Amino acid sequence: MHSDFTFAANEYMTDPNAKMMLPYRGSVTTPVMQTFSPELTPPASDSSPSDSSSVSRRDSDPVKPTAIHMQTVFSSQTGEAHPSQQHSAQVWETHKAEIRRLYLDENRPLKEVMAIMRQKGFRATVRMYKSRFDKWGFSKNNSKKDVIAMLQVQRQRNAVGKRTAFHRNGKEVAIDAYLKRKGISQYDLVEPGLNDDLPENLRCLTPPPESPKILHAPGNLSLQELVLQCARDLAWNWYCPPDTPLVACAAHYRGDELRCAITDITNADWLFSVGQYERGGAMCEAGFQSLHLMFQKPSIYGLVHLLITVLDASNKGIVKEIWRYLAAYSATVRVDGPLARLFQGVWKFLSTHEYEEYWDFIFECTEKLLVIDETHSGLPADTMARLTPIIFIPRAYQYKTQPYRRLQSRCDFGRMVQGPMPTAIEELVVFQATELLILGNQTMWQGDRVFELANTVLENTKGIAYNTDFFVYIALTSLSHYHRNQFLLNDDPAAKTTHHQLSVNYLETIVSVMEGQWDPDMGYLLGELERLEHWYRDAGDLEQADAAHIRWQNALTAIPKDFVRGKKGILH
Repeated sequence: MHSDFTFAANEYMTDPNAKMMLPYRGSVTTPVMQTFSPELTPPASDSSPSDSSSVSRRDSDPVKPTAIHMQTVFSSQTGEAHPSQQHSAQVWETHKAEIRRLYLDENRPLKEVMAIMRQKGFRATVRMYKSRFDKWGFSKNNSKKDVIAMLQVQRQRNAVGKRTAFHRNGKEVAIDAYLKRKGISQYDLVEPGLNDDLPENLRCLTPPPESPKILHAPGNLSLQELVLQCARDLAWNWYCPPDTPLVACAAHYRGDELRCAITDITNADWLFSVGQYERGGAMCEAGFQSLHLMFQKPSIYGLVHLLITVLDASNKGIVKEIWRYLAAYSATVRVDGPLARLFQGVWKFLSTHEYEEYWDFIFECTEKLLVIDETHSGLPADTMARLTPIIFIPRAYQYKTQPYRRLQSRCDFGRMVQGPMPTAIEELVVFQATELLILGNQTMWQGDRVFELANTVLENTKGIAYNTDFFVYIALTSLSHYHRNQFLLNDDPAAKTTHHQLSVNYLETIVSVMEGQWDPDMGYLLGELERLEHWYRDAGDLEQADAAHIRWQNALTAIPKDFVRGKKGILH
């Protein structure tokens, strides 16, 4: 170290006895060697402190060099620019193209770039170069922030069936290499709410189509992985803002066009089962006309709703046509991504296996999805809680009661209401009706909580301006089933009569809403009218049962044969 300083000093001052003026001290007679050697101390003196000829302590202390002196010394050895010789932005811009070619296009190390630029008369320090690179966006490596932005863009494109490749400086970015080097997965880098705009030096491209062989139907395990991958991609492509209350997300889905399409197909399935083929055909056609929204406006709500629909469908032909249509659509319009591969894979599986084997497989996939641990599967927190209301969408008739109840039993309303409950009555009733819908189905509408909650919902809906028909329906249905159970469990004839009368009265109130008109989003009310007939018949009231049957037939004829769905509001 000292020899370096000595060499530097000799370069600058040929006369070792010369005096030097320091910026923070007056002129002193101090050897230059001591000035540039901070650790050197003057030799010990035999003179006493009182000797007037002795050098004062202030003058005998070594003089430490300033940052300017040190920088001058080092700059002379390295050939870098002096900090006082800062280049203006305009000067940097004149060399930008050349520096870019050397550093990025030819992938030269920074030291080599600096050496070449010095030969051309342009000098700058490492810090200057790196500062300018940050401003220009010259980067060779993936930063965590860049990878997060790329992954979020990739998930959004995956959700709509687009494959994605990223390029920096004309070269493809290897995200997988970054993840492997860090020992993490892409789902460890999810940050909700982060701006998903890519940095200027990154470009998002659609790569050429992959080999068709990857679209061939995979095995059961691969399909299950595809279901989970699709759920991940769709869940992070937020349907509602992340801070939206969980129950409110399901309420928004009621106005979704894809939800309407799936509901129309569900209604068609029921109409076919009761012999209304012409009306069922019109309804089915309307649903399939919008089923492509599964690709154009994808959401995890739509995916789960579709899985639930095909599991409880009565008509196997409709189920096969759903998968065939989705697979053919993705192939025809060249939609790619996990969702397209899933639909094509399911269709191939259904085409090569018995229907019962296919059904068991879809049920297993759906059940595993509902009980999955979001923390270890890369899903956003509370994903499954957000989906809970979808499992309880009412239907005109439930064909596979036991499996359906098994799925419903997996849902926990407590996960949906973590934190304080809303205070505004308009929001509170949404939570209460949802809890009642879940609790009633899971307990077979037994218990005091069902009775109390149903009456609370009815009371709270009275003062709300927006359409609350669905919430009223949930409350009235719960009360009718509650009293029906009391009728079945009670041995006292008088009590049985009372509970029977209450149960059918509540059902009468429900079906009166739809008699004489047809609302495709309230097709389940036809199922309630059919239920009313059965309850009358079970109680021995055949006259009322026959009358209910006639009313049910009249309600069927009210369904238009040339069905066209109108637009609905969010809560309708």
